[in-house]
Amino acid sequence: MKVKSLQHGSIKFQARGNTSDEKTFDEVIVRNVYEKKYFRIKPKEHWIDLGGNVGAFSVNAINKGATTDIYEPDPFNCKMIERNLKLNNMDANIHNVAVVANDKKKMTLYVGNNMQVWRNSLYKNWGNQKFTVDCIHFSEAVHKEDCVKMDIEGAEMPILEAMEIFPKKMVFEWSFDIDGNVARYKDLIDKLKTQYENVIEQDKRFYNLPDYTVPNRFIVKANNIYCY
Repeated sequence: MKVKSLQHGSIKFQARGNTSDEKTFDEVIVRNVYEKKYFRIKPKEHWIDLGGNVGAFSVNAINKGATTDIYEPDPFNCKMIERNLKLNNMDANIHNVAVVANDKKKMTLYVGNNMQVWRNSLYKNWGNQKFTVDCIHFSEAVHKEDCVKMDIEGAEMPILEAMEIFPKKMVFEWSFDIDGNVARYKDLIDKLKTQYENVIEQDKRFYNLPDYTVPNRFIVKANNIYCY
């Protein structure tokens, strides 16, 4: 598979052709969607990267002086994480497992449409390639002194709902195209507000909808939430 070399500032990156890798680079490193002026990655923080994909978040975090543990169930993505870390002379712990809310040791991972591997999901069957991956419980991966980035295509929902360990900072994507239940989302936001001083929704329209399914007029059916 052809690999394209990319760069943004001092960060170098490799992306596989005909996959979502280049879009991941643009979203996470160039547009820096996981940070806001009120929510920053800081030196010496330790971040747990749930849904490591091809390493963009961790490369960005390490570049800012943080350390990371990366959890990514797709072994092919893990190889790209290794390449992108090495390319930037960086080190991180890479765990080739899925992080889940249950005690299952194995689950099926469904690959996204047209090699959009940033949409790989344990909960959405895209009708394409699928394979079995190893799993560990959320409590084995995360401690309260950690910071967490979570983008795991539907697997975030049961984790967040069952969460008893609340990291000191957390950013996650809630995937309404996996489950468009607005009431479920609101219940989760209300729960997090009892644990964090600040829970900021990137798009506040979702919380203000009636307690039904997200309407079709919402083209982007995902929302980033920043907790600190």
